[in-house]
Amino acid sequence: MQQDATKERAEIDREFVEAFRRPVSQGNWVRDINPLIAFLVLGCLAIIPIWIEGLIAPLAMCAAFVAISLLAGVGRPFIPGYLKLFLAVGLILFVLRAAFEPGDLVLFEFGPLSPTWEGVQSGARFALVVMVLCGALTLYAALIPAKYLMLALEQQGLTPRATYVLLASFQAITDLGKNVRVVMDAQKSRGIETEGSILTRSKAFFPIIAPAFLAAMNQTEERAVALDARAFSSKTPHTRLISLRGPRPWEFGLLLVAVAGTVVSIMGAYLSWL
Repeated sequence: MQQDATKERAEIDREFVEAFRRPVSQGNWVRDINPLIAFLVLGCLAIIPIWIEGLIAPLAMCAAFVAISLLAGVGRPFIPGYLKLFLAVGLILFVLRAAFEPGDLVLFEFGPLSPTWEGVQSGARFALVVMVLCGALTLYAALIPAKYLMLALEQQGLTPRATYVLLASFQAITDLGKNVRVVMDAQKSRGIETEGSILTRSKAFFPIIAPAFLAAMNQTEERAVALDARAFSSKTPHTRLISLRGPRPWEFGLLLVAVAGTVVSIMGAYLSWL
């Protein structure tokens, strides 16, 4: 019995060690695409609607982003956030562009505003193109964790110092949001009103922001001490707990198709200008 227990423990230890030797996987073939290739592919897809006239190309690309998120299994967090961007950013851009763009066919007059059909078309296209760009960034953030992107950049020769600065900048935004929520709950328990009219919320602004920034500064000092304890400034090669799988042939093919589509759209727009 003791020998069986020893063998089982050794097998568990071996499996634990092997888990660090295997390339990291997110359990989905879309999310397991190399971070740099995924970035370039989404970048090409975001550029294509800029060069193709009309509304069909940006609408199709927005729908493609939704389809990709569903294939990757991140549709639940991506789609509601993308719809909020449409309402918060896209709708405002459309209204502003449609209201002030000059044109010949006036739809109606409302005081000093006289929206035109040309302004509506221009505003719709401008808003959709911006939403394509926002969708590409939002989808990439949902597909690829920032730490995997930084690791891929390190493998391509970027210094660990630069990747740490980038990763710490992304993480600081998340940490600041968490700190603000914690401070808000703490200030509520002390009787400070954080809900209600704009005047009431403005009074609670400094009691919330000041502790949140102090906490962020303390976290920065803690990170500096942790990096020093791990010999981050050492000139020797750094070790990593995770490794990324190298780009597979079909990923290069996907990138080639995306680049080809971008080149074709640019050349088509150029030739049409001639």
